[in-house]
Amino acid sequence: MEIDPLTPITERPKGKSKAVKTRPKGRPADLLACGIAICTALLAAMTSLLFFLGFAANDSVLAGLLSAFAFAVLLGAFAVVPAIITACLAWRGWKAGLRRKNAVWVIILAAPWTALSLLVLLNTPLSKVLSGGAFIASSLLLFWAITSLVLGPERNFRPR
Repeated sequence: MEIDPLTPITERPKGKSKAVKTRPKGRPADLLACGIAICTALLAAMTSLLFFLGFAANDSVLAGLLSAFAFAVLLGAFAVVPAIITACLAWRGWKAGLRRKNAVWVIILAAPWTALSLLVLLNTPLSKVLSGGAFIASSLLLFWAITSLVLGPERNFRPR
């Protein structure tokens, strides 16, 4: 007694490839801006840590250290958060094309830090390397966003 093998009536569905690679719609400048923004966030976090260590060197009381830590973290968040938001907007611009409103948000986030870092560079005895690096990074991000706006929708911006 032989058993015939079962033959399916229809083909089995093949699994869809989840990793569909599409070509990015943005420009290489968008990817470069993302990298600059990430480096700026790291620079701001390191500067915040440097300020905390400066406070910690002179204070041995736990309450003083806790308040210095809170001060350094909150002060650093004013630079780290805009840099991370800018990096996310630049990454989205690289993957899907930059929207006009995202470029305006980058200008709103980068313009104050360009002015503040220039003031710190010129008028305070703080580290010239840190303030100069922050000025260069924020100026480059501001220049990228303004250039993206000037190029216009036919060259860079994705449709709504």
